[in-house]
Amino acid sequence: MAQGRWKPVIWMRRKRLRDDAPTEAEAEAVVGESFDFAFDNEAFSDRVLRVEVVGSEEENGADGKGIDSSCTVMGTPVLRVNTIHVSSAILAAKSPFFLKLFSNGMKESDQRHATLTIADSEEKAFMALLHLMYTGKLTPTTESTLLVDMLMAADKFEVVSCMKLCSQGLIDLPMTLESAVRCLDLPCTIPLAAAIKEAAKTFFAETYKEFLSTKFQDELMRVPLAGIRAILSRNHLGIVSEGAVYEFMLRWACSQYSNSEERHKILSSRLLPLVPRVLSMNDSILIDHPSGIINFTIKREKCYGLFPLGSMRSPPFHCAGRRFYLTARCMATEQLQIFGLSVNMLEDKGAVRGTVDYKIGVKTRPSLQFVTKHISSTTTDSKQPVGCRVPWSEFIADDSPYFIDDELHLQVHVKITPQPE
Repeated sequence: MAQGRWKPVIWMRRKRLRDDAPTEAEAEAVVGESFDFAFDNEAFSDRVLRVEVVGSEEENGADGKGIDSSCTVMGTPVLRVNTIHVSSAILAAKSPFFLKLFSNGMKESDQRHATLTIADSEEKAFMALLHLMYTGKLTPTTESTLLVDMLMAADKFEVVSCMKLCSQGLIDLPMTLESAVRCLDLPCTIPLAAAIKEAAKTFFAETYKEFLSTKFQDELMRVPLAGIRAILSRNHLGIVSEGAVYEFMLRWACSQYSNSEERHKILSSRLLPLVPRVLSMNDSILIDHPSGIINFTIKREKCYGLFPLGSMRSPPFHCAGRRFYLTARCMATEQLQIFGLSVNMLEDKGAVRGTVDYKIGVKTRPSLQFVTKHISSTTTDSKQPVGCRVPWSEFIADDSPYFIDDELHLQVHVKITPQPE
């Protein structure tokens, strides 16, 4: 028998693709490596990813929800198709979504093409996400709005390592109005979601300190509820009367909620409790209307400091061209110590003359409503302060109804009716 050549037989063990996703530690280990050279490089790729891009309007539909990229959307026109050479090992190591796509979703061994369908509004972020999965590094020029898009894409395609990079990038970058609005709605599954939302709220509070200024009105009408709440809750309303704030809230609510019942619910339960946000006794106040409602708070520890004969006064507030200020003091009588509040009017030559109506209220427990403690009327010629008193022991007691979360909440209403010419 003729001697033939032996053919070498190589026994190859094929490692079975796991059904479970890579662990977080494994994914982060791969992130540290840069495979930028292999991105969309046919020589280092074993799969072809076919990305179908469809129109956003059709994709969003009436409910505004995005397309599920794991399924085919029937009847949606394809705007364009991007073809990318990818490494299944790199993508599968970082994403359970791609792990399933390349294992369970491609049964035949010779099947090299995989198809995804995304909206055109997601295209830029998705391509940037793919590149990030290869490089493991964000480009320094990445804008905050694109980072939000990438973060949402990373969440959608389960790329935890990239979610962390995008989240940290968002915290480090200055926010814009658009990115801050979108960050307020991030799902809690996003890494550092709480810190990102806090950064967005800080952006709103600092950017719109003068939120009643005419230059902000148009853009503020587009800010969602969470942003408006951040503005109201983190800024002292020390520039105008409450009436102007109420007017702003009503205009905003009308622009956001066409349904009157829903609008009333939002105003009463989510916004009105924030006003008054409260003016502390150290805030500056400028009001120049015939009528004004001013709110103050004084911490319990500052009230303690008034004993036995101390006093403190607010900065002046204005009404119809006249200046007023509120005084809080601890006084002694022959029988006992008392706590007193008084409103004082300063001398202003040339100011409006007429009748002055005063009302002083204190918020009390358990109703948490302002209770009127003093009502009076005088004329602008009177130099006498008006106010109310309460025994010091009753006022400062541990179970005092006047302190809510260790703060005294006061409300002063001043109205000037000009005398007839």
